[in-house]
Amino acid sequence: MISVFVAGCKTVPVSRTVRAIELLDDESAFYIAIPSSADSDLVQKIIKSYVPSLSDSNAKMICEKIDTVYCGISNKKNHMDFQCVVSGNIPVNMMPKILTKKNGWETSKIIPQDSSTQYNLYSISNENFSIDMSFPSANLAVLGRDVPKMIGRYDFLSKLPTDDFELNTIIEKNLADFLNGAENEIRFCANKPQSFLTILTGAKLDLKLKEVSGVFVQDEKHENQYILNLKFMFKNEKYLKAGKTLLTLAFGLTNSQSIIVETDELQINGIKLDKNQLIKLFLP
Repeated sequence: MISVFVAGCKTVPVSRTVRAIELLDDESAFYIAIPSSADSDLVQKIIKSYVPSLSDSNAKMICEKIDTVYCGISNKKNHMDFQCVVSGNIPVNMMPKILTKKNGWETSKIIPQDSSTQYNLYSISNENFSIDMSFPSANLAVLGRDVPKMIGRYDFLSKLPTDDFELNTIIEKNLADFLNGAENEIRFCANKPQSFLTILTGAKLDLKLKEVSGVFVQDEKHENQYILNLKFMFKNEKYLKAGKTLLTLAFGLTNSQSIIVETDELQINGIKLDKNQLIKLFLP
């Protein structure tokens, strides 16, 4: 897939390892990290939703090799705008056999600025959907919005010194560290939380929020349910107490499940939510 290979040649410099989280931009309203170990069925649903032309067998084969899916999502003019970076053991050699012209895919080349390296770009477009996809390494796949920009960023980062271990991200460092730390739980952050709350609770709550973040795991007792722990950051502390009451009512919780941590921070733990209700946030 890539015209330059680094293995087995002393004269070719070793590439710096590029982390998936380093390729997301800061233009999304909602970010989520989904480790396959946290919910492999959800990972397969996402891949099938974002790339509906994949057969079930190919989607299953690809998903079995995925470690974590990172997504940045926005809703623009009644359609979902997303970019996605997948980490894992990507079957790069198999992709040209799957993303064929016969299956509706067109192949072109990306050559980032000030680079001599070529990357394959796979594109498909029809009346139902359109998507771009590329595989800059055997460990990463990128798809969705601004794939050429993500490839350009990959190319730049891969050529930094190999002893540069710091996360080099466009999104805020705290957000990157939070998402990158997802292992056996799904982590998310909504920078524009009003639409997030409307989908989650079914109510239009104007709580003057700056951010909502949290983690969720599958409920061991109910396979169609998640358990959520949420953190709400308010713009103004005077809204926090009123927000606590409204959120407690919206989620049907007891006071023991909500905690005021700081003057502008509220935590609500142990929320039980139907999987389909939450999945609506990040599937088209």
